[in-house]
Amino acid sequence: MVSAIFIVIAAICNAVMDKLHSHYNKSIFKNLNSKWWNPSESWKNKWKNGDPSQGEAYLGSSTVFVFLTDAWHFFQFLFLTFMFLGVVLYSPMVNWIIDFIIYHVAFGMVFELFFSKIFAKE
Repeated sequence: MVSAIFIVIAAICNAVMDKLHSHYNKSIFKNLNSKWWNPSESWKNKWKNGDPSQGEAYLGSSTVFVFLTDAWHFFQFLFLTFMFLGVVLYSPMVNWIIDFIIYHVAFGMVFELFFSKIFAKE
């Protein structure tokens, strides 16, 4: 059952990533008015003074610590973390085939709810 919770959290993180990538201007995240959330600006956070020619903003900011530089990479880090936790801590609820279907449907429903409704700017 704990895997199901992690899969649901991963779906929410994936919805954040897709909303930022595809519909930032039509999302609740635009209201946050932050360079960390705005994908057209946040990529610059990896670099000293926002300029790739000046090198990394800090050691690892474009590689191992990229998840700290912007919302998209942070939620990608969380997405992967929760997916891996779901795999590592998996124990069958019914059997792996039924569980696969349940997890897949749950992921899709939660993703759609958050992407289309909760994270959409009204």
